[in-house]
Amino acid sequence: MESSYIPILLFGEKEKELAKDIMAEIKEPFFIRILRTKKVRNMRVDELYSHIEEIKARFRLGVSWDNDHYILTPENQLGVEINPDYDIYLAFGEGFRRNMKALLDVDPGDVALVLRKTMNVEEYYSGPNKIAEIAKILGRPTDVRWKIPALENVSLKKTVKANEGYIKAFEKASIEFLEKFKDKNVVVPWSGGKDSTAALILASKVFDDVTAVYVKMEYEMPLTDEYVEKVAKKLRVNVVKVDVPMPIEKHGMPTHANRWCTRMKVEALYNAVKEIENPVLVVGDRDAESAKRRLKPPVIERHTPFGKLLEVMPIKFWSGAMVQLYILMNGLELHPLYYQGFYRLGCTVCPSLAQWEIDLLDRLGYLPEIMKNKRASDV
Repeated sequence: MESSYIPILLFGEKEKELAKDIMAEIKEPFFIRILRTKKVRNMRVDELYSHIEEIKARFRLGVSWDNDHYILTPENQLGVEINPDYDIYLAFGEGFRRNMKALLDVDPGDVALVLRKTMNVEEYYSGPNKIAEIAKILGRPTDVRWKIPALENVSLKKTVKANEGYIKAFEKASIEFLEKFKDKNVVVPWSGGKDSTAALILASKVFDDVTAVYVKMEYEMPLTDEYVEKVAKKLRVNVVKVDVPMPIEKHGMPTHANRWCTRMKVEALYNAVKEIENPVLVVGDRDAESAKRRLKPPVIERHTPFGKLLEVMPIKFWSGAMVQLYILMNGLELHPLYYQGFYRLGCTVCPSLAQWEIDLLDRLGYLPEIMKNKRASDV
């Protein structure tokens, strides 16, 4: 194939032989499906759409197990539940294991594969074994629904090595996508989280000069300053740091109905970007994060106070596990809090913090007093 795309090929019943011939020639990751109709054009559009969305999800969720490591594959021999709204990530780090045991009495082992379903319900795998289901539903106590002691030895190093070819195919497609915007000045909104870090790595491989804008909110997650400084130095990117105070005494605590903090963060980003001529934003949005993000196209033209701004999403089709492995493949560590049990990063007063994350912050000594007081008043 001329372009570095990840092919999804659909054939009708009458086209099985053609499918076999093509299957023998494609070397990159791909997926072929034979539909129930004689020809593809005979299938209803809504059915075709469902097939395509399910197959896209297979590329990021499918996993097989090989003795002591995981292999990402749309064939999904492990039988992970495939759903376009799900994500997978790897749980590893001594702190992650220690905190799971201390707070939930669950031992995930050295490396666990986690299927993150809707409502923050997570299924934990150790090797081929499903060992626990934990609900981290917002506004409710963390609920260990069930667990079994069935740990396997899982090698993170071998998992990284085994998936290099698969992830490099996605990297190649993402780089080719970004190269379409080489006439612009690239800006990466960088939080220090895994997704924006992966987007930054990709951008640094395509553009000669990369500007990362780090909008630091007053209640930013701890250890982010140090992480941003360390990674920026290694990638040799320019960092524009913008400090944003959060006047909680004026606006009250952020809520889902009133996320005034998000507006302030976006405004700070745009104020930094408006100083850059002909910019393009390279963001770390992914389909697996939410149904709303899945419906976004990979290129968006935003209307800002200073004019139109192009926003592009090079890791839109990646899973959390792919992002983690990509960062490690490039000789970098993840943000330290991922090794302690976090799936996502944000602010320490975010209304989207699950009880698990609040308990983690408290256990690690990072929960701000304002959150401690709120928790006491909610009891």
